Amino acid sequence: MKHSLNELRSLNKALSRKVKGSNGWWWCVRQIARLYRKISNQRKDFHWQLASKLCKKFDTIVLETLNIDGMKRLWGRKVSDLSFYQFVEILRYKCQKHKRDFRQVDQWTATTKPCSDCGFHNENLTLNDRQWRCPKCGSHHDRDINAAINILRAGIAVT
Repeated sequence: MKHSLNELRSLNKALSRKVKGSNGWWWCVRQIARLYRKISNQRKDFHWQLASKLCKKFDTIVLETLNIDGMKRLWGRKVSDLSFYQFVEILRYKCQKHKRDFRQVDQWTATTKPCSDCGFHNENLTLNDRQWRCPKCGSHHDRDINAAINILRAGIAVT
């Protein structure tokens, strides 16, 4: 995938040096379209394989709906390259096919700041804090693992 993105960059540079409308320009445009199709197929293949692995491994899958547009404003192309919505749709299909329980938690559900052990809501938590200790119960949390536990609990609570 990374190699394909580098190749795409070089093809776009080559296109910018061509005379617009010339045979070389059209050849380059076709090569770029072909490469975009290849990248899309690579991404889609990865999504199908990952969805199959997840469905075989877990009976219940809970995801948090994300504000993708807001994330794009912060992180740009990296978020678009993930094709998160496409992955969610493929995963939903696979879960239905394999009779797995698929649930989604609303993006406004508090999942990061509450302690997964005692429920204490840590208001001082920022995006830079990757690990934190609960002042109430003293348990040590990795931000992502704590959020995953809270998402699972919220998803199981949703009917």
